[in-house]
Amino acid sequence: MKKLFLLVVLFLIVNLVVSSQSKVDSLLQLCNKATEKEKTELFLELSFNTRSDSAKSNQYSRMANQLAVQNKQIPEQAKSFNYLGETTYYKRNYAEAITYYQKAIPLYEQIKDSSNIYDCQNSIGLCYHYMFQGEKAIARFITALKYCEKDPERTANLYSNIGMVHSRMNNYKDAIDNYRKSLRINLSIHDTASIAVNYNGLGDTFSWSYMPDSALVNFLKSYYYFKKIKAVDRQAIVVSNLASVYTNYPDSLNKALDYFNQAWDSFQKLGWNHYEADIRQGIASIYNKQGKYKEAIVAYNESLRLTDQFNRGFSLKKVNYEGLAGVYEKMGDYKKAFQNYVLYTQYNDSMVQKEKYEQIISLEKQYETEKKQNEIIRLQSRQELMDVQLQKNKQLKILGFVTASLLLIFVFFVLIRYFDKIKLNQLLEDKNKKIEQSESELRVLNAAKNKFFSIIAHDLKNPFHTVMGYSYLLSKDYERFTEEERRKFASDIHHSTNNIFRLLQNLLEWSRSQTGRLMYNPREIELKRIIDNSVSVLRSLADQKNIVVKFDYDEALNLFADPQMIETVLRNLVNNAIKFTPEDGTIEITAHQIDDHISICVKDSGVGISEEDARNLFQIASTVKRKGTNNEDGSGLGLILCKEFVDKNNGTIWVNSSLGEGSSFFFTVPARMEKSQ
Repeated sequence: MKKLFLLVVLFLIVNLVVSSQSKVDSLLQLCNKATEKEKTELFLELSFNTRSDSAKSNQYSRMANQLAVQNKQIPEQAKSFNYLGETTYYKRNYAEAITYYQKAIPLYEQIKDSSNIYDCQNSIGLCYHYMFQGEKAIARFITALKYCEKDPERTANLYSNIGMVHSRMNNYKDAIDNYRKSLRINLSIHDTASIAVNYNGLGDTFSWSYMPDSALVNFLKSYYYFKKIKAVDRQAIVVSNLASVYTNYPDSLNKALDYFNQAWDSFQKLGWNHYEADIRQGIASIYNKQGKYKEAIVAYNESLRLTDQFNRGFSLKKVNYEGLAGVYEKMGDYKKAFQNYVLYTQYNDSMVQKEKYEQIISLEKQYETEKKQNEIIRLQSRQELMDVQLQKNKQLKILGFVTASLLLIFVFFVLIRYFDKIKLNQLLEDKNKKIEQSESELRVLNAAKNKFFSIIAHDLKNPFHTVMGYSYLLSKDYERFTEEERRKFASDIHHSTNNIFRLLQNLLEWSRSQTGRLMYNPREIELKRIIDNSVSVLRSLADQKNIVVKFDYDEALNLFADPQMIETVLRNLVNNAIKFTPEDGTIEITAHQIDDHISICVKDSGVGISEEDARNLFQIASTVKRKGTNNEDGSGLGLILCKEFVDKNNGTIWVNSSLGEGSSFFFTVPARMEKSQ
């Protein structure tokens, strides 16, 4: 006890007089002299003091947990799991955080620590909220209410959280009811900061449910309370919210404009320059309602530029494009109105898809975490069984010393068990390898499936938008357009249908390749015929951009490959070269024999490719997709198809490129050596 007392005193001295890093160093020095039980608490202190470095904090928490389990220290076990949950929560790995909190709860229940049970349940609820699982989040918050019945501050916080979840789920009535429950409690305990938060939450909910009068009243109250506690940053946000509400009143648009300018002045002083995109969008909507269409267009475009600069996401872009479509429609410029409406619908679809994708990712993380935990439990059970077996063997050894006969029987028994274990381990190793191989194949299939759905959902849809849009305009108001505009519409429709045809052609060939319906039939073929067949179907595209296609190869060269696959590879590479080469450019197709392979190169004078994009071009999970020099669409599937077909023909494919300096795509295929005469 005396030793422990001295350690505690020394720790308190360290805590008072040294910096955070010095404190960590001192704690580590204390660990060298401490007992195992004392080390548990010291490791927990180290975990707490290294929270800024999640990897170190997790390491110390695990070390504390291991010692706490060995020494049956229940409070320390619970605390270590709680710390692990906190660090993974702040890393936004919510699924893993939930598993740690769930391990901490039964331990806190053993020691009847209702305060920490509340914290864990509340944290789990927040995890589910950020994982878009609102019902589970609300269930956890309601469970947490049982553990804070006599704590009004925590009760109010839970009602506020429940209101936040309902608001996100568009359950506005339930959201308002819970915010008001929280508000009544906070008013009774005079918690000014929480009162301000409640009024702001009510204002947001009323605003989203199109009740501007109620939203205005609650935002003004929120501003009053934030001003009372001098929360300058929160005041700025509320002012911005007030400006948005005033845009609903035609006679208060100038007032809304003043509020937006006030909010922007505050954001600048706080250094929150990323909010300028939101401010410009709000000002643009005011100009739109005031009939100042030119000023509105400038403000919308400035908001779009700032959205890209500060990576503010799809939601703000969607609102800006919707606003631009409305302005151009009011100005009678239906062409630009349609173009911006198409962009609005695309970003709207992308937002829905992104939210669903994030939900899927969260569920996948949760599944992977649960799978890891089950594996850990399985290994622990196996270790326990091994420990029991070792104890049994020890007893048998003791008994074996009694007589030589028992010793021989025991040795014989152990040998049999040993060889059985070797066989079982070998079988287990083989099965694990098969499982790993199956998982690898499954990941590739999932990536292929996601790629296929992405192309169907996005890239195939875009050219259809163009065809449907222009054909609709021509069918509804044909005479209003000039001959030049009609020719332009027809040209765009033709260009889009060509894109649809090429995309479908690649999808068909890729689909056949993935399902094993594409047969590999190699034979000796002339290189000249392959090049002529591939280039002839693309000649018109090159002529449209006045691109010169040059050739440099020996016409006597022969290949030993599947002609259909190699034509597909060459056609895709030439098509990409045309797509990314500006008008009046050049494309050169060269080939020469190196040992027993033919090396073919498609070189263009186009825009080139960055080093990072070049590394990912042939990956199935790649997201590298770019517009051509004439805004031609691309799915990224063509190069993946090239990689598969070249691999099937025992060749390799690669690219040499730099931005602004063109690209050179190389691939090799086997050559059939000419017989000596």
